[in-house]
Amino acid sequence: MLGVSLDTAEKHGAFAAAYQLPYPLISDQSAAIAAAYGVARLGGWLPTKRVTFVIGKDGIVHHVIKSELKVDRHIDEALTTLRQLQSGTGKSDKK
Repeated sequence: MLGVSLDTAEKHGAFAAAYQLPYPLISDQSAAIAAAYGVARLGGWLPTKRVTFVIGKDGIVHHVIKSELKVDRHIDEALTTLRQLQSGTGKSDKK
């Protein structure tokens, strides 16, 4: 698991420390990753869309969660998908 945003590495460090995140955060200040995944707005001039991609060890996007306001939805659906992938049960969006 990892997180990606347009924030600086310094902001990521402070955020990760404050919330004791157990995964790395990647700074995408150039918006190259955001553009590649189709979530960049105005070439990175505006904050990205809030989208969670669940990508398996196989490199396949198995589920996409899109919601600007319902952060809990991202967490719940991502965990459900990860559990299904780990157990080998359940379906996948496979994009």
